[in-house]
Amino acid sequence: MTVSPSPVEIVVFDFDGTITTDDTFRLFLRYYAGVAKWALNILLLLPVFVGYALKIVDRNQAKIYVIRRFFKNAPVERLNARAASFAEEIIPSLIRPQAQSCLDDKKSDLESLYICSASIAPYLRAWGESQNIHNILATELETDGNRYTGEIKGWNIWGEGKVRRILAEFAPHPVKIIEAYGDSRGDREMLHAAEASYFRPFRL
Repeated sequence: MTVSPSPVEIVVFDFDGTITTDDTFRLFLRYYAGVAKWALNILLLLPVFVGYALKIVDRNQAKIYVIRRFFKNAPVERLNARAASFAEEIIPSLIRPQAQSCLDDKKSDLESLYICSASIAPYLRAWGESQNIHNILATELETDGNRYTGEIKGWNIWGEGKVRRILAEFAPHPVKIIEAYGDSRGDREMLHAAEASYFRPFRL
């Protein structure tokens, strides 16, 4: 008789809005591009934002357009260097103190601690390294040699994409989300999948 393996037990945190006080993806776009190029790109993306507001363009499509506009043909070395600087210079001031305290408590079992976020992987992974948190499930950017293509590798880690990414990380083995922390609609499926869920737990 075949015995099914016991599920891996994990604790998962969303990042933007849960651990931080602001949307880091939005802030990184300006940090990476500089004010002038950022403003031009935002102007060129206005039709996409209008389409999103009118529900003609969905969230995932809008993010694809943004990533193409800002990162298509971006040198991997330069973007990653800016991501590391952003993680060091900007993100620390955005971390909620109660979230940091909770993360520090969870670090007693680093193997089970995961960050699952729609944020892009380059700066989130750099921030994770500074925290000694290595299990980062984030939106990955596709590369072609030494440049980013401007496409998402895999899928946007938002909504049901979060649960898909978690399951894919452990497939074919089962996984059990013991605790999940989130703050928005994008975390709903992940929170529902957890044995214990915490919505906006670190806000005063």
